[in-house]
Amino acid sequence: MNKLLVATDLSPRSDKAVQRAALLARRFGCEWTLVHVIDDDSPQRLIERRLSDARELLEDRVEGLALVAGQRPRVMVEVGSVESTINEIALGTGAELLVLGMHRKNLLREIFVGTSAERIIRSSRLPVLRVAGSGEDDYRKALLAVDLSADSAHAIQTSRALGLLDGCELHVAHVFEAFAKGEILMSAAEATVVAAATREARGQVEAELSSFLAEQQLDLPASQVHLEEGFSVVQLKRCMEKLDPDLVVIGTHGRSGLKKLMLGSVAETLLGEVARDILCVPMPPRD
Repeated sequence: MNKLLVATDLSPRSDKAVQRAALLARRFGCEWTLVHVIDDDSPQRLIERRLSDARELLEDRVEGLALVAGQRPRVMVEVGSVESTINEIALGTGAELLVLGMHRKNLLREIFVGTSAERIIRSSRLPVLRVAGSGEDDYRKALLAVDLSADSAHAIQTSRALGLLDGCELHVAHVFEAFAKGEILMSAAEATVVAAATREARGQVEAELSSFLAEQQLDLPASQVHLEEGFSVVQLKRCMEKLDPDLVVIGTHGRSGLKKLMLGSVAETLLGEVARDILCVPMPPRD
């Protein structure tokens, strides 16, 4: 990794992201930029005061951050739409990774558009590391949440290329749903048939997962490959609770229009419900 960008809203939640970015900058010896965006939907006098306050606050922190990272961050304070401005800066600075903290939820707004972090992740063309942990230590254990798609393969390749998996104990989790069993009452004979079909489906998925891991050159012991049946979010959360990973890696599916704004996904649900560092990797734009 040569360049990274960390966005802060100057809250304690964002402080964790800034700390993580400083550690990454030190680890990789890369250039890093610290940015704060002031929403332009405010009176001009208020914007000017916020600009002055933010610049002063961030500049006061630079020397301490330089001690952690081994180099001073470039500091940027901009005015504009938060999501679009951060993504434009990320691309303009040549950053390879965007680092964000968790954001406070406003229930009425989030029903429709999600938190600021989630909106940035939806529109980002860069991998986004959403930080929820303390950011005080290097990553030691990573969980790769895969669905055997090209998106998952790209997420693995990208996280490797960034160097985020170096030195980590790697685990892979894949969840499949053989049948929508729900609460349906079945006779003993029907239950036997369903159980046999489930075992057959599991065997097929095991073979597909093994092939996928081989293609990604992931030669992991059986104890580090987790194949679960059920609903994806539920089983992934259980897997995280059991393994306690420092980092979760997941590919994000491209969407557009109304679906991009309204429909959830496994990644978005995990972002909203799991207080762990999550690396969300989008597929590159398709021409």
